[in-house]
Amino acid sequence: METKNTHSQTPERYAQRLRFLAGLLLAMLFFTGCTTNDDEPKISQQNSSANNHSGESQAAAEAAVDEDEPKVIVTPNASSADWNLVLVNRGNQLAGEIAMELYLTESGYQIDSRIKDPYLTLMEAGKAAGMDFTMISGYRSIEQQQANYDVNYQNYLASGFSEEEARAKTEEYIALPNASEHTTGLAVDITSTALANQEGNSGLLPDLENYPEGLWLKENAPKYGFVLRFPKAKEDITGINFEPWHFRYVGVENAVYMTEQNLTLEEYIAILKQNEELGISKK
Repeated sequence: METKNTHSQTPERYAQRLRFLAGLLLAMLFFTGCTTNDDEPKISQQNSSANNHSGESQAAAEAAVDEDEPKVIVTPNASSADWNLVLVNRGNQLAGEIAMELYLTESGYQIDSRIKDPYLTLMEAGKAAGMDFTMISGYRSIEQQQANYDVNYQNYLASGFSEEEARAKTEEYIALPNASEHTTGLAVDITSTALANQEGNSGLLPDLENYPEGLWLKENAPKYGFVLRFPKAKEDITGINFEPWHFRYVGVENAVYMTEQNLTLEEYIAILKQNEELGISKK
């Protein structure tokens, strides 16, 4: 009877087991190494992408905030409190008469004596250019403005308008008694003599813009410190219809700037006040 020698097979089996384990270990190291190398760049790229998106979002948010924040606007050396920039309109009515020294023009109308020289220089320059002007109005007291308002209002009533309609028609061109620039002494109504001499009108007509005098004033008045106070397409801001005859003294630098930037006095004062709120004082 043969006896099996179990010990004779042990080395071979042991060697096979070692080779199997070694191969398994190598396979594990291979796959582990590949997985680690591939994943690390992806994680790094994801982090980089996330950081980029975060940076872009932050920049966009900061830009949006900057857009909402008021910014200083470059203007002439002026203050909203300057005497020549006093704003008078429906929303900024006078509490009473303004103390001033008045100058009587050759037309028989008065103006603030501080604008005497600019006004006379403007008229002389226009005459030298062949213009024929007629001054229609200058300073008006609150009482005179009230009378002017009442006359126009009554005329519309007499023409068949209702009280509401008459009031609305009057205020298209006539300011409320305490809201007239004429009370400041800084406003003048100037028209063409040819237009003023036409029968049945005062010369204060929108058609003045087509006359040589109207064209010359619009182009040249800012050089002498006067601006066209109630321009076209700004009625919603000024509250007054287009008046090519109404010029307001604001000073040369202000007038040129306002004209170049197409600004009404309301818009210009708003800019100055915004700058002042931001701590920018021009005086």
